[in-house]
Amino acid sequence: MIRSATHLDFSEVCNLLELENLPTVDLPTSLAHFLVEEIDGRIVGSIGLELYGTAALLRSMTVMPSHRNKGIASKLVSQLIIAAGAKRVRSIYLITNTAELYFKKRGFVQISKDEVENEVLASGEFNGLCPASSTVMMMQL
Repeated sequence: MIRSATHLDFSEVCNLLELENLPTVDLPTSLAHFLVEEIDGRIVGSIGLELYGTAALLRSMTVMPSHRNKGIASKLVSQLIIAAGAKRVRSIYLITNTAELYFKKRGFVQISKDEVENEVLASGEFNGLCPASSTVMMMQL
C-alpha cells in the first residue's frame, strides 16, 4: 500500500536509503512530500519531492532488493508525479548514478546541470551530496 510518509517513518526510511548509499543527512524529519510503500507493516519503498516553487527535485527513490521487479517503483513514481501536478509543479528534476534507463522509460530526459532552475541548484543534492559525475534528468509536467 502506497501512503504519505510521516515523521514516524523517518528512521525506517533512513535505513532503507542507507542500504542503497543514498543521502539522508538533509532528509526532512517530517518527510513532507514523501511517499512510502508499506507491505505487512514494513516500509519496502520510498520516494520524495523537494518543492521549489513550480519546480521540484525527485529524491530518495528506492525499493528493498527483496521487493524489486514487482512494480513498486513504477507505482511510487506515478503517484509522485500525480502529487507533483496537484502541487502545481511544472518541472521535476532528479540526479542519479544508476537509474538513467529506468527514468528515461518513464519520460525523464537527460539534461546538463546548466539547464536546472536556480532554486533547485541550491539544494543539498546539487551541492555535494551527490557526485558531480551523476546524471541529471528532468520531466516537464
